[in-house]
Amino acid sequence: MTTTDDQHATTDRSPLGLARWGDAALGTAVAAEEATAGLIRELRRAAEWRRQRLTELAERGAVERARYRRRTTEAAEAAVTAVAASPLIDRVVDRQLQRLLRPVVRAVLDDVLLLLEKEPERIQTLIRGQRESMVDELVGRLRAGADAGDTAVDRLTFRVFHRAPRPEPAPPPDL
Repeated sequence: MTTTDDQHATTDRSPLGLARWGDAALGTAVAAEEATAGLIRELRRAAEWRRQRLTELAERGAVERARYRRRTTEAAEAAVTAVAASPLIDRVVDRQLQRLLRPVVRAVLDDVLLLLEKEPERIQTLIRGQRESMVDELVGRLRAGADAGDTAVDRLTFRVFHRAPRPEPAPPPDL
């Protein structure tokens, strides 16, 4: 009976036949490992592409959000300016002010005039206090100007005559 090599491979229990099965199993394992490695590479490539795409979309979204905010702000400012400059709004505001402020001013002015009539000394005290503070401020400014003038004269004298400047005068007592 003659047998072919294929028949020997399937029925042969010799060490050579077992080695062929081992080689086939090893080849299958290597092929599976290569396929798995290729699949992992492709998955990594796809994940990286998705990360890049997500980054690009996030950047584009940020730019669009900033553009939207800028345009919204510009539109709001333009609307506020248009409303504020509107002649209709001016007329409405003027009418409301006339309707509300005139009676308030009249009432307050009447109260102030009545108070002046009843208690003139309160207003006189207020006016005297204002006059005294204005005089004090004027005197202070005159003294500061005189001090600055004295300093300038002392510098000029020192340059011309090479003399030491005068000692600083004592500050004037507060009045």
